[in-house]
Amino acid sequence: MPSPIQLQRLPRRKKPAPTRALLFLMLLLIVLCSGLAGCSAQAADAPTTTTAELKRAAAGAWLCPGMHAEWLNEKEVMCLKETK
Repeated sequence: MPSPIQLQRLPRRKKPAPTRALLFLMLLLIVLCSGLAGCSAQAADAPTTTTAELKRAAAGAWLCPGMHAEWLNEKEVMCLKETK
């Protein structure tokens, strides 16, 4: 009589511990909140620059290459040599 067939028992896969998963989610939430809080604080400290100021700076760089542009009024600019 042949020997009976024995089934191999596979090891059971461990389920993740609920406390470990909860700790991971809490840590992830803390990191995300602190990152967002840091970004908003940096944005509040940043100086505000208007579009007109940016256009004037770009026009000054185009008008006076390699020099500093000093605006006298809305239409006149004076080019000054940069000193180091």
